[in-house]
Parts: sequence; structure tokens; C-alpha cells
Amino acid sequence: MIKKIITICFLSLAAISYSQEKHDARLLERYTSEELTTIQMENPEEYEILVHALEVGISIGDIQEGKGKDLVFDGELDADPSLDHTYISLGVELINRYQYYKFKGTNKMVIIRPKNLITQIR
Repeated sequence: MIKKIITICFLSLAAISYSQEKHDARLLERYTSEELTTIQMENPEEYEILVHALEVGISIGDIQEGKGKDLVFDGELDADPSLDHTYISLGVELINRYQYYKFKGTNKMVIIRPKNLITQIR
């Protein structure tokens, strides 16, 4: 019986250690390995959203003047729009609505997609 308990504990520890090693380094800018492992184990859907949003969570482009209604920005970001960004590198939180930010001093903007739609984007 004790041998089984020790084996289970060892396998659990090995699984946790393995999962910590495979976290995307971009997530580690905001979360610790321990936090990510906890999210991954307790709320795998949330973890999938966080990871997938690194690839599809934002779009950067030019501000289209004069087309349709005026866009209301959620704020300005002091970042270089020509760099490869994620929602984490821009310091924004994923929420359940579209967010629009202008890049300070440029004609560029970023669209942050809603958290509840991230997994539907392929």
C-alpha cells in the first residue's frame, strides 16, 4: 500500500515538473510556472485560451480614417507597432469584448479580440 502511494506521488511530481517545462515562454512574462501549472490542471479551458491568444488574440494595422463610424479607443499604448507583440507584451488583459488601442505617435492601432471568442479563431 505504501509502495503504491509513493509511486503515485512520484508520478504526480513528474507530471507537474513536465508540465512546467512546456509552458510557452511568452506566458512567463506575466505568470509564474506554478501559476500556469495550476491553471492548466484546474482550468484547462482557461489555459487553452491564454496559449491560443498568444497567436490569434491581437491584430495590428493602420487606423482607417473616414470609413464608417468613428472608432472609440480604449487608450493609447507606448510601444513600437512594428515589433512582434502579444496581448501580454502590450500589457493588456483579455476580456469578453473587443478592445481598440492606438499606438502613441503613429497611425497604427491594435485590436484585442474578446476572450470568449479566442478558441473559435483558427
